[in-house]
Amino acid sequence: MNVESIRSEIKEIIGRVASIDPGTITDNASFVDDLDLDSLSLLEIGVDVDYAFKLGVPEERLQELRTVQDSVELVLEKFKNRTENLALAGEGS
Repeated sequence: MNVESIRSEIKEIIGRVASIDPGTITDNASFVDDLDLDSLSLLEIGVDVDYAFKLGVPEERLQELRTVQDSVELVLEKFKNRTENLALAGEGS
């Protein structure tokens, strides 16, 4: 999965939760200041991103997400960690 497809999926999730056209959401728009999302919406977005990408991120970490870019970086970080762990597991075989 490439960065653009991750970004697009995250914007779709935000759009669905917030009833916003995903095409109008910029990468650096603040969820709170620019999109006027409340804490419940933020939690729902975090949980939906976690579920969509099967990340297994603690709720505390999800609450740190402030922008689309933050969300994309979290997904990429988790994918990188997962790939590295799989490579290490393969070396032990």
